[in-house]
Amino acid sequence: MTSGKYPHIFQPIKIGKLTLKNRITNAPTYNFLASYDNHVTREQIESSKPVGAGGAATVTMGSGFINSVLPPAARHIVGMSDEWIVTYLSEWCEAVKRYGAKACVELVPIASYFGTHEVESSVGIPMEIDCNLLTPEELQGFVADYAKAARHVLKADGDMVLIHGAHCQLPALLFSKVFNRRSDHYGPQSFENRCRFALEVLDAIRAEVGDKLAIEYRLSAIDMVPGSPDIEEVIEFAKVIQDKIDLLHISRGNLAINKLTPFILPPAYMDHGINIEYAAQFKKALHIPVSVVGAVTLEQAEEAIASGKVDMVALCRQLIADPETVNKLERDQDSEIRPCIRCNTCISRSHFGSKPPRCAVNPIFGRELDYGSRPAPGRKKKVVVVGGGPAGLEASRTLAERGHDVVLFEKAPQLGGLLTAAVKAPFKSDLKQYLDWSIRMTMRHKNIDLRIGTEATMTFVSEEKADAMILAIGGKPVIPAFSCKDDSRIIWVGDIDSGNGRIGDNILIAGAGLTGCETALRFLQAGKKVTLIDALPRNELGSGSSPINAYALFDILADLNIDLRTQTKLVDVTQDCAVVLNDGREERLGFDTVVLSLGTMVDTDAVNRLRPAVAECYVVGNSNGKPGTVWNAATSAYDAAMII
Repeated sequence: MTSGKYPHIFQPIKIGKLTLKNRITNAPTYNFLASYDNHVTREQIESSKPVGAGGAATVTMGSGFINSVLPPAARHIVGMSDEWIVTYLSEWCEAVKRYGAKACVELVPIASYFGTHEVESSVGIPMEIDCNLLTPEELQGFVADYAKAARHVLKADGDMVLIHGAHCQLPALLFSKVFNRRSDHYGPQSFENRCRFALEVLDAIRAEVGDKLAIEYRLSAIDMVPGSPDIEEVIEFAKVIQDKIDLLHISRGNLAINKLTPFILPPAYMDHGINIEYAAQFKKALHIPVSVVGAVTLEQAEEAIASGKVDMVALCRQLIADPETVNKLERDQDSEIRPCIRCNTCISRSHFGSKPPRCAVNPIFGRELDYGSRPAPGRKKKVVVVGGGPAGLEASRTLAERGHDVVLFEKAPQLGGLLTAAVKAPFKSDLKQYLDWSIRMTMRHKNIDLRIGTEATMTFVSEEKADAMILAIGGKPVIPAFSCKDDSRIIWVGDIDSGNGRIGDNILIAGAGLTGCETALRFLQAGKKVTLIDALPRNELGSGSSPINAYALFDILADLNIDLRTQTKLVDVTQDCAVVLNDGREERLGFDTVVLSLGTMVDTDAVNRLRPAVAECYVVGNSNGKPGTVWNAATSAYDAAMII
């Protein structure tokens, strides 16, 4: 049944000779799921298959490196030059096409210095690949590499290739007068020269594969580097290439400059759908289909397609959070869609850690071989879960889905744990949607017996005669003792919205982890003066956040005139001032309110008190001593539940 709420999303569309079944494509993701020698692995196949099965019109393998010779650091990423790539690439294509999706591979050339970040270039601005150091012969070599890579996609029974010309990748660099300082026929002396490389690439691909593959071209409406081509000029470039491609895909930003990466993958502090109005300008000027990416919500997707601003919408992180998103939408099960929280755990692990991707809210992603076809439990068990925060909710749902009977104890009058306070900030709407979903899906499950407002004691737990128990009781806040005893002036960050204390206009926040920084942002946006201190150096702040989100968060804080003091420790709070220590020098700071955001510690007493109640016991979430993130909460809880 086609969704009555999203009718335009589910209209088929012609892309070249392909007919796509709906208007939602899968945007490419850069990951480390390939083999050491750059071939497709079973892990990569299994991680992509759910997106195809979940209803997306296309599934795109990100970052297919085209170079004939890959640099030493380019490991565990697909290399498209080796003809033997066809063997397992064909299995990947078969797997994602099995459910009606089309198979697409992104093609990207990389530099010899791949694996580094913000490397200064010949023009003093970081580039992913320095376009001025490449000889004409090397550029022609890349043109041939693109064609060869496309041929391998065709041989593997792929349907599309995506040429990455956005985010200051090589075609975009050569089009830019800021980056391109060449003096040859690829130089910036004429518009024709600046378009030359992209046109040669597209012509070479067409000569190799004809119309047997559709060509999607990813383009930045703006790359956000001062002096770069404005959108009007980029539209003129799009007009030049439009007859050589089948779909234009609009993004923005720059991958080589850290502060601009958040515009490629907008975090929670930025608006959804940041590129829709840009894409609309291309749609108006061109005669080919136009797609858009950039944290587009499903509601925005429907409206943008219905109003003719775009023809398609590309989703990346939402399809990681819930690969079944499109199917659920079409079947009017949108209340069951697990929301992406835009934490960028998925992307940051690969971009900055060379690790396989993981998802904070989808514990299976990247681990499909571990859990995708795990057999049902040998017998049904009764399981007690203690704690109704994100870990307890994940554990309860997973246990219930596996057929166990679950008794969930939560001592607070509502489910949600520490996230209940965390979602109060206006910019935490994504996290709130996830928490609401998590609570909703837990409360509706018939196998879960909720004991809300009931503290789990040894007596209560023992009376259940459970077969197993999961402790997800969370951590307890670190709150030092101070000279000032006025509780209305010193507030733990989790109690800000409790109504127990008045928040003044001059606020000192101790602790610049993710929670402290987000709290500072909330108060700054409310017009208050904020001083944020932490004992750590600047490069270690923002713990709990991905690097991409941290770049965005600290840039926004700086724009709002945060008073950030690093390597500064709070040693006391008196009735009149906060006493801090920096490099051995004591300073007294005036304040109206001190907010403590010094993290949490394991509630060892509570864990030890309850652990003996059930022989088979697992400790998850903040209680397991790992960083208190949604990722740790959901993943550790899921892992424990799958053991039982």
